[in-house]
Amino acid sequence: MTTTLVIADDHEILRDSFLGHAATKAGLKVVASVGDAQAAVNVCQHFRPHLLLLDIEMPGRDALASIPDVHAVSPATSVVVLSAYCRDAYIQMAIRSGAAGYLVKSDPPSAIFEALARVAKGEPAYSKAVLSRMSVGSEGRPGERSPSTRLSDLAPRELEVLRYIGRGMNNDQMAKVMSLSKRTVERHVARLMDSLAIRQRAGLQIFASEQGLTV
Repeated sequence: MTTTLVIADDHEILRDSFLGHAATKAGLKVVASVGDAQAAVNVCQHFRPHLLLLDIEMPGRDALASIPDVHAVSPATSVVVLSAYCRDAYIQMAIRSGAAGYLVKSDPPSAIFEALARVAKGEPAYSKAVLSRMSVGSEGRPGERSPSTRLSDLAPRELEVLRYIGRGMNNDQMAKVMSLSKRTVERHVARLMDSLAIRQRAGLQIFASEQGLTV
């Protein structure tokens, strides 16, 4: 059986590198290679791949927030996060969004493809650096190290809005990227302020930066 893979990363050189390594793997076929999260959702809807290797630092739509959308259009696709950053907030958000793995770009390509093979078999896969920041949940699977942080109480949309505010985006810009009305975005911002007890937008931007959500 051939395992199909979509690669989503905004760096063309990295995509080409992964494509080259994938070509050497028997039973693995890259069906699409894209440079942003919304394109990843679109190609997953079209190809219904077994795996999506998803960089989370891409321009445009927030990649972590796109994971539920991938599962909505292609329920059988396992999403494996790829990041240059090994941060508790990102790990927590990826797990909550339904990612099957979290890998760091400093891992050698051979280790990344070995991890993808494990995910294709139905197993979770995390880089050693990621595992060192995680605890083991009650069912023996990795869980968030700090499940009671202020981020833990936020809904996925609130987390997405917080990351965009941290990047300095205004409501009009967020509405365009999230494909929502400006009024809906305003409601998300208001709920975010209530959840964090932060009443000013500048305070939200500072909080996002402190949590490492702005890169």
